[in-house]
Amino acid sequence: MQVKLLNECGYMEALLGLTLSFYDHSEPLETWWDEAKQERASKRALALAFRGGGHNKFLESMQVWVYVQATRSFWSEFDTYRVGMTKNSSSTMHTLAKRAVTTEDFEPNTTFDSIKSFNKCLHDYKDFGNEFYQDITFLKSNLPEGWLQERQLCFNYMTLQNIINQREKHRLTYWREFCSSILEQVAYPELLKQPEILI
Repeated sequence: MQVKLLNECGYMEALLGLTLSFYDHSEPLETWWDEAKQERASKRALALAFRGGGHNKFLESMQVWVYVQATRSFWSEFDTYRVGMTKNSSSTMHTLAKRAVTTEDFEPNTTFDSIKSFNKCLHDYKDFGNEFYQDITFLKSNLPEGWLQERQLCFNYMTLQNIINQREKHRLTYWREFCSSILEQVAYPELLKQPEILI
């Protein structure tokens, strides 16, 4: 699995939105929104980030774009998350039949027999005399779940916080890897994961 942060923005805009209730309009916004207010807003954001119930809606203004290469099995689970995100992916329709696949096209746990079996299906797909000639459904139906597919994802911080809360300690390793990669790369991980309280 590869998880690469492409871009991130919206922090200062989110802080401004968080403090607008305190803006009294007696001076221009640009003057009022000074360094001291930004620092106070940053502390307030930390205090509200995990409150829910609308208190942390400022997180929706913070956007993150990520490139992820992961298995079909990961993507089938990831599609649970639809709100607060957009995604674009590479197409198996346009890539599957280009060449014989190799171990590099799959996660390391995919068996060589599975890869060899798929290459046999690919041969049948390209064989004019075979009943499965040019039958893309046949090809996709026999593609192992370990096939690596790429997506570009766009999230807001609230969606990411939800994913990390639900999946960070998941028994499937790729979820733990995804969550730790996000937390290592974003600018404000403290808004995505609450510090653990030691008793």
